[in-house]
Amino acid sequence: VAIVIDDMSRTATVRTTKRTVLLAMSRKDFRGFFADRPEALADVELKIAGRKCQIRSIIYHPKGIELFTQYLKSQYAEESIEFWHEARAYRKWAKALDLSDERDQKKVNEKAAQLMERFIRPGCDRQVNISASMAKRVMKEVEGSNASASTFVESEGEVISLISKDKLGPFKFSPEFKELMKIV
Repeated sequence: VAIVIDDMSRTATVRTTKRTVLLAMSRKDFRGFFADRPEALADVELKIAGRKCQIRSIIYHPKGIELFTQYLKSQYAEESIEFWHEARAYRKWAKALDLSDERDQKKVNEKAAQLMERFIRPGCDRQVNISASMAKRVMKEVEGSNASASTFVESEGEVISLISKDKLGPFKFSPEFKELMKIV
Protein backbone atom coordinates (compact mmCIF):
# COMPACT_ATOMS: atom_id res chain seq x y z
CA VAL A 1 0.00 0.00 0.00
CA ALA A 2 2.81 2.43 0.85
CA ILE A 3 4.21 2.05 -2.63
CA VAL A 4 1.27 4.08 -4.01
CA ILE A 5 0.24 6.26 -1.05
CA ASP A 6 2.53 9.10 -0.03
CA ASP A 7 3.49 9.58 3.61
CA MET A 8 2.86 5.98 4.58
CA SER A 9 5.56 3.83 6.10
CA ARG A 10 6.57 0.71 4.26
CA THR A 11 6.48 -2.19 6.67
CA ALA A 12 5.24 -5.72 6.37
CA THR A 13 5.48 -9.02 8.14
CA VAL A 14 5.64 -12.02 5.87
CA ARG A 15 5.37 -15.62 6.99
CA THR A 16 5.65 -18.46 4.54
CA THR A 17 5.11 -22.16 4.75
CA LYS A 18 7.23 -22.96 1.69
CA ARG A 19 10.45 -21.69 0.22
CA THR A 20 9.61 -18.21 -1.09
CA VAL A 21 11.23 -15.44 -3.04
CA LEU A 22 10.37 -11.96 -1.85
CA LEU A 23 10.41 -9.14 -4.33
CA ALA A 24 11.14 -5.68 -2.98
CA MET A 25 10.69 -2.55 -5.07
CA SER A 26 11.21 1.09 -4.38
CA ARG A 27 8.42 3.51 -5.22
CA LYS A 28 10.56 4.85 -8.08
CA ASP A 29 11.08 1.37 -9.53
CA PHE A 30 7.39 0.55 -9.15
CA ARG A 31 6.42 3.68 -11.07
CA GLY A 32 9.18 3.01 -13.60
CA PHE A 33 7.61 -0.36 -14.38
CA PHE A 34 4.57 1.57 -15.65
CA ALA A 35 6.51 4.40 -17.35
CA ASP A 36 4.97 3.77 -20.75
CA ARG A 37 1.56 2.82 -19.33
CA PRO A 38 0.34 5.61 -17.02
CA GLU A 39 -3.24 4.36 -17.38
CA ALA A 40 -2.26 0.97 -15.95
CA LEU A 41 -0.45 2.63 -13.04
CA ALA A 42 -3.50 4.80 -12.38
CA ASP A 43 -5.72 1.72 -12.27
CA VAL A 44 -3.43 -0.03 -9.78
CA GLU A 45 -3.14 3.10 -7.62
CA LEU A 46 -6.91 3.59 -7.55
CA LYS A 47 -7.48 -0.05 -6.60
CA ILE A 48 -4.98 0.12 -3.76
CA ALA A 49 -5.38 3.68 -2.49
CA GLY A 50 -9.10 4.33 -2.97
CA ARG A 51 -9.95 7.68 -1.37
CA LYS A 52 -6.30 8.20 -0.49
CA CYS A 53 -5.40 8.39 -4.18
CA GLN A 54 -3.65 11.36 -5.71
CA ILE A 55 -4.83 13.51 -8.59
CA ARG A 56 -2.45 11.73 -10.98
CA SER A 57 -4.32 8.45 -10.48
CA ILE A 58 -7.59 10.06 -11.50
CA ILE A 59 -6.44 12.11 -14.48
CA TYR A 60 -4.49 9.25 -16.06
CA HIS A 61 -7.28 6.70 -15.63
CA PRO A 62 -9.56 6.66 -18.72
CA LYS A 63 -12.80 6.50 -16.73
CA GLY A 64 -11.33 8.57 -13.90
CA ILE A 65 -10.68 11.58 -16.13
CA GLU A 66 -14.15 11.25 -17.64
CA LEU A 67 -15.88 11.20 -14.25
CA PHE A 68 -13.62 13.91 -12.79
CA THR A 69 -14.39 16.15 -15.78
CA GLN A 70 -18.10 15.47 -15.26
CA TYR A 71 -17.70 16.48 -11.61
CA LEU A 72 -15.75 19.63 -12.53
CA LYS A 73 -18.49 20.63 -14.98
CA SER A 74 -21.00 20.43 -12.15
CA GLN A 75 -18.68 22.78 -10.20
CA TYR A 76 -18.24 25.13 -13.19
CA ALA A 77 -14.51 24.43 -13.21
CA GLU A 78 -13.93 22.23 -16.25
CA GLU A 79 -11.65 24.71 -18.07
CA SER A 80 -8.71 23.63 -15.92
CA ILE A 81 -8.93 19.97 -16.88
CA GLU A 82 -9.63 20.89 -20.51
CA PHE A 83 -6.44 22.98 -20.50
CA TRP A 84 -4.42 20.14 -18.97
CA HIS A 85 -5.76 17.67 -21.51
CA GLU A 86 -5.12 19.96 -24.51
CA ALA A 87 -1.69 21.08 -23.27
CA ARG A 88 -0.68 17.45 -22.74
CA ALA A 89 -1.81 16.55 -26.28
CA TYR A 90 0.08 19.59 -27.61
CA ARG A 91 3.25 18.51 -25.77
CA LYS A 92 3.12 14.97 -27.21
CA TRP A 93 2.45 16.33 -30.69
CA ALA A 94 5.19 18.97 -30.54
CA LYS A 95 7.79 16.48 -29.26
CA ALA A 96 7.41 14.50 -32.47
CA LEU A 97 8.30 17.48 -34.66
CA ASP A 98 11.69 18.81 -35.75
CA LEU A 99 11.83 22.38 -34.44
CA SER A 100 14.95 23.09 -36.48
CA ASP A 101 12.66 22.87 -39.52
CA GLU A 102 11.03 26.30 -39.98
CA ARG A 103 7.72 24.77 -41.11
CA ASP A 104 7.49 22.59 -37.99
CA GLN A 105 8.42 25.53 -35.76
CA LYS A 106 5.70 27.61 -37.42
CA LYS A 107 3.13 24.82 -36.78
CA VAL A 108 4.17 24.62 -33.12
CA ASN A 109 3.97 28.41 -32.73
CA GLU A 110 0.49 28.48 -34.31
CA LYS A 111 -0.86 25.68 -32.13
CA ALA A 112 0.71 27.21 -29.00
CA ALA A 113 -0.89 30.56 -29.88
CA GLN A 114 -4.30 28.86 -30.11
CA LEU A 115 -3.86 27.33 -26.66
CA MET A 116 -2.65 30.63 -25.25
CA GLU A 117 -5.61 32.56 -26.70
CA ARG A 118 -8.08 30.00 -25.41
CA PHE A 119 -6.72 29.40 -21.89
CA ILE A 120 -3.91 31.77 -20.86
CA ARG A 121 -4.50 35.30 -22.14
CA PRO A 122 -6.18 37.44 -19.45
CA GLY A 123 -9.88 37.83 -20.18
CA CYS A 124 -10.16 34.88 -22.57
CA ASP A 125 -13.31 32.74 -22.43
CA ARG A 126 -11.71 29.66 -20.83
CA GLN A 127 -8.99 31.38 -18.78
CA VAL A 128 -7.32 29.04 -16.31
CA ASN A 129 -6.22 30.05 -12.87
CA ILE A 130 -2.45 30.44 -13.07
CA SER A 131 -0.20 33.12 -11.63
CA ALA A 132 0.23 36.35 -13.60
CA SER A 133 3.97 35.72 -13.83
CA MET A 134 3.34 32.25 -15.30
CA ALA A 135 0.91 33.68 -17.86
CA LYS A 136 3.43 36.37 -18.82
CA ARG A 137 6.19 33.76 -19.33
CA VAL A 138 3.97 31.65 -21.58
CA MET A 139 2.76 34.66 -23.57
CA LYS A 140 6.31 35.98 -24.01
CA GLU A 141 7.50 32.60 -25.31
CA VAL A 142 4.56 32.15 -27.68
CA GLU A 143 4.45 35.76 -28.92
CA GLY A 144 8.20 35.60 -29.49
CA SER A 145 7.65 32.60 -31.80
CA ASN A 146 9.76 30.43 -29.48
CA ALA A 147 7.13 27.85 -28.56
CA SER A 148 8.30 24.31 -27.89
CA ALA A 149 6.93 21.07 -26.50
CA SER A 150 7.66 22.36 -23.00
CA THR A 151 5.93 25.75 -23.36
CA PHE A 152 2.96 24.81 -21.18
CA VAL A 153 4.57 22.25 -18.84
CA GLU A 154 4.89 24.58 -15.83
CA SER A 155 1.41 25.99 -16.29
CA GLU A 156 0.01 22.45 -16.58
CA GLY A 157 1.63 21.64 -13.24
CA GLU A 158 0.27 24.80 -11.63
CA VAL A 159 -3.26 24.06 -12.88
CA ILE A 160 -3.15 20.45 -11.67
CA SER A 161 -1.79 21.56 -8.30
CA LEU A 162 -4.69 24.00 -7.87
CA ILE A 163 -7.26 21.41 -8.96
CA SER A 164 -5.76 18.96 -6.50
CA LYS A 165 -5.98 21.45 -3.64
CA ASP A 166 -9.44 22.81 -4.44
CA LYS A 167 -11.41 20.03 -6.11
CA LEU A 168 -9.87 16.63 -5.39
CA GLY A 169 -11.05 16.34 -1.76
CA PRO A 170 -14.72 17.08 -2.49
CA PHE A 171 -14.58 14.87 -5.61
CA LYS A 172 -13.63 11.88 -3.45
CA PHE A 173 -17.01 12.14 -1.71
CA SER A 174 -19.03 12.66 -4.89
CA PRO A 175 -21.28 10.19 -6.72
CA GLU A 176 -18.79 10.32 -9.61
CA PHE A 177 -15.96 9.03 -7.40
CA LYS A 178 -18.20 6.30 -6.00
CA GLU A 179 -18.91 5.22 -9.57
CA LEU A 180 -15.18 5.18 -10.33
CA MET A 181 -14.51 2.96 -7.33
CA LYS A 182 -17.13 0.50 -8.56
CA ILE A 183 -15.38 0.34 -11.93
CA VAL A 184 -11.87 -0.25 -10.60
